[in-house]
Amino acid sequence: MEELSIKCGKVTDSLEVLKSICMEKSEELTTQIEVSNQSATTVAFWTEDFPELICVARFNKNDEGKIVYELDFSESTL
Repeated sequence: MEELSIKCGKVTDSLEVLKSICMEKSEELTTQIEVSNQSATTVAFWTEDFPELICVARFNKNDEGKIVYELDFSESTL
C-alpha cells in the first residue's frame, strides 16, 4: 500500500473546517493519483503550522473502476 502525506489547515481551525479541507483535497486527488485494482493508496492529512494528524484517507477503485475514497478521523491527534 502506497502512503502519501498532505499538509493543510491549521491547528486553530475548527474540526468542521479541517474536514471540509480534507474532503476538498481528496476530491482533487481522485483525478490525480493512480490506484491499482489490487491495492489502496493511503493519504495522511496533517496541519501545516504544527504537525497534528487530521485524518487518513484511503483511496481504492470501486467495481466500476472509479477511484473512491474514505476519510477516517479516528486516528486524529487533534
